[in-house]
Amino acid sequence: MVKKEAGKIVFGLIAGTIYVVFGLIQVVVGLGYGSGWTKAIFVPSDIAGGLILVLIGMVFLYGVKELNAGINEGVAYIYVGILLALGFTAIYLLIMGADALEAYAIRSEDFEDWAPLDDMKPGIYLGLLPFAALLAWRHKFSLKGLSRAGV
Repeated sequence: MVKKEAGKIVFGLIAGTIYVVFGLIQVVVGLGYGSGWTKAIFVPSDIAGGLILVLIGMVFLYGVKELNAGINEGVAYIYVGILLALGFTAIYLLIMGADALEAYAIRSEDFEDWAPLDDMKPGIYLGLLPFAALLAWRHKFSLKGLSRAGV
């Protein structure tokens, strides 16, 4: 394990595990095995969304595996996992915003009783952890290295 990357290893392990667990729960609910407690944590019946969460979690966990093996490039998987998670969080927030416009601005009959919690998904609230990591490591996300590499 690379000592200077210990924080990223811990973050990747926590984020990866959480994303995989919530993704698997979402897939199971999508297969029809949901119960009341899954509604309490805003897990919808969405197999594709669950598989995306599992994929994001596996990217984090693969980065942890690489870093534990002493391969410094594993940190790139942690960064890509952060960007993937935030990308899907942004998509879900855009969908929620569009539904809010349908409900409140256009006053569509289909969204008459709509509330923001109707669109809440794990991809939204799980995105808080990668967002915090992005803020903590924001100086690592730059295009400076690309200009020197000729890209």
